[in-house]
Amino acid sequence: MRKMSIVGILALLLLVIAMPAGAQDEIETYVLGVAQPFTGPLGSFGTDFSKGIELAVEEMNAELEAAGSNVRFEIASADTEGTPDGAARAVQTIVQTTGAQVIVGPLTTSEVLGAKQFVDENDIVIVAPASSGAAAGIPDDNIFRVIYPSDNFAARAFAEIAVSRGYQNVAILHVDDPFGIGLSESFTADFTELGGGEVVSIGYAPDPTDLTSEATSLSAEVSRLMSAGDTAVLCVCFLADAQKLFQVTMIDPVLTSVEWMGIENLANPELLADAGHAEFLQNANFISVSFVDTQTPLSQPFVDAFTEKFGAEPGPFTNYAYDAANIAMLSMLVVDNDGAAVSEILPFVSNHYIGTSVQAYLDANGDQAIARYGIYNVSEDATEFTLVGTYDGSSGELTLDE
Repeated sequence: MRKMSIVGILALLLLVIAMPAGAQDEIETYVLGVAQPFTGPLGSFGTDFSKGIELAVEEMNAELEAAGSNVRFEIASADTEGTPDGAARAVQTIVQTTGAQVIVGPLTTSEVLGAKQFVDENDIVIVAPASSGAAAGIPDDNIFRVIYPSDNFAARAFAEIAVSRGYQNVAILHVDDPFGIGLSESFTADFTELGGGEVVSIGYAPDPTDLTSEATSLSAEVSRLMSAGDTAVLCVCFLADAQKLFQVTMIDPVLTSVEWMGIENLANPELLADAGHAEFLQNANFISVSFVDTQTPLSQPFVDAFTEKFGAEPGPFTNYAYDAANIAMLSMLVVDNDGAAVSEILPFVSNHYIGTSVQAYLDANGDQAIARYGIYNVSEDATEFTLVGTYDGSSGELTLDE
């Protein structure tokens, strides 16, 4: 049986002790909302996240039953469709049809912000496993991003790398949403502070069918910047978007003549499975910054339990959803499933929670404050991404061995 945190054990004990005689036979159900993108380009992530949450609920219910508690959790899910409006509808549907006070999700920052007004006005708590855009880092609201740190840390890491590599100018291609805009703006500010030169940002609409025109604009800006000094490209792009982009850039004489940086989901073996993309990234001396999962006593047991239940290992970041669900449920248990009270107690619970990859510890915005990153580039044989450095967001220390 998996070990629970001290807060979880205390919560269970309090529930059992406080129960009147005979009450344990009367099952009380707490609804845990799950708002994830089950369709659209991020559907595979949302589906896998929901499985991680399902596993967490199953394990929690088993622990509650063993402890003699009359509380059980059940899941109410809705599809955000990967959009802000879809997220707002999904959260409202869950709350209005089930009375749920706490929602795990949504996935992206734009989705989280889409649901923000409703949850703040109705004392509903959002526990977001993977949202990281700086725009959602707001104090005293009902949004808690408990595992993945704010992109402000990653932006600083990229700026430090750019300066270390000697880039004088940087052209950014970014998805035109709160995540992409926020990371681009943070990088620009940090790069300028560190003595960097000009930064040009080009946005593209989410879920594009084609990026030819944006690649043409990027090529023109890179050509202009190159006349003023060493220039690099920073790609703040989702995986599917980057695959479309590289079909154009890998045959562009300007864009193949400069070095590239890219966000963590581009350090993906799927990109290297395409020989043309792999060659392009290797020639571009591509480098990526990725939040590092550390091993805890719960890391492998989670993978084992997930694999046994679903017949395949968990996908990227699925453990974050599992941990977010546990933090949400522990908080609900402590305050008897009251949304306003969950908002007050959740930072305390989170700050005492050791999860499957990292300790959760929240800052004043309710965001994960522990930020350790790995820095990756393409191996010599272009078959994998290899670790070449680290960045500690807390200390600002960069180590880079290229």
